[in-house]
Amino acid sequence: MLKKLKIYSIIIVPVLGPEQFLDLQYSDLKPNIVSIKESITLKVDRSASPLFYKFKDVKIHKDISIVGNVKIESHLKSEEKDSYFQLGVVYAGDYRPNFFVRKILPEWLLKILNINNEYGVGNIDFYHVSGNSTQINKKDNIRDIQISFKTITNLKKNGEFEFSVPMRDKKILGLWLRADGDDHHGKFETTLTKISVN
Repeated sequence: MLKKLKIYSIIIVPVLGPEQFLDLQYSDLKPNIVSIKESITLKVDRSASPLFYKFKDVKIHKDISIVGNVKIESHLKSEEKDSYFQLGVVYAGDYRPNFFVRKILPEWLLKILNINNEYGVGNIDFYHVSGNSTQINKKDNIRDIQISFKTITNLKKNGEFEFSVPMRDKKILGLWLRADGDDHHGKFETTLTKISVN
């Protein structure tokens, strides 16, 4: 992993190794094909699987900047449940379910709760990159975890995207790098060429 300190800045991409990435699978879904080299590539073929980046040093960050591109072979029919790319920011909080509650929680949420054993989870903020100018702005909650989805930018005609977003004044446990095409039959390749956390 290439870690670079520059006024408290962490350069996550480019990377030299996958040590802090968690490439997981859902038990009932075809997984994405993930490549973690100098860039991160998520190959989606009517598939979905969560890719997390776990922070070793859990603390408050100022903002996150991302640069990437999407090569589309088969467009998503809808972006209601799927996405060419979403950045999910997982914040520390108080929610730590007991053993019995864990038995009934959705699989993806259990993966989030296991990112860091020292902290509970409070918020997950998703920043959506739209492929068809769809504007998403909604909130939800599961148990005591507050989840939000917001369109942050649109894909350019050549498939490129870039954005920077300010963070909450809360400690960050990790990032969810999400590209899904299982519900709406998408086939595409999302590549992240830069992720910088300040």
